[in-house]
This record gives sequence, structure tokens and C-alpha cells, in this order.
Amino acid sequence: MTTQLLTRHIASDAAVLRFTEAGCYLAAGLIPWLAFRKFAELEISKDQLLFGVLATMTTALLFTLLGVMLRCKSRSVQARGAR
Repeated sequence: MTTQLLTRHIASDAAVLRFTEAGCYLAAGLIPWLAFRKFAELEISKDQLLFGVLATMTTALLFTLLGVMLRCKSRSVQARGAR
């Protein structure tokens, strides 16, 4: 009984992919905003600021790329379901 409840799907694969894609895009927007607000509060050197900005933008870019990959995956799942 318990294993049946734990293995039961509560959402379709396409819905989970769309939700995760939206989360990735949200994270890609929030990470730079929150990081730059924190940079303004800190007393750091120009070198540290440059490294922080590069790391922040790289992370945001990676979340954006993950969102794009999930969009491609959700399209393939939807196309497979339409057959």
C-alpha cells in the first residue's frame, strides 16, 4: 500500500518540466539581483567584485541554459504524448 502511494504520479511529466523550466528562469533572474544587492553592502576590492560578478553571471547563464534545455525536453515529451 505504501509503495503504491509513493510511486503514484501526481503530475504529468510535461507539467513537471514546465514548472522546473519556470523555476530555472526565475533563479536566473533572481541570482544576479540578490548578488548585486549583497555586493553593494560588502566592502570588497575591485578584484573581488570582478570575480563575484563573473561567478554570478556564469551561474545565471547556466540556469538560463538549463531552462532552454528543459524547454526542448518538454516539447519532445509533448510531441511524444500527441502520437
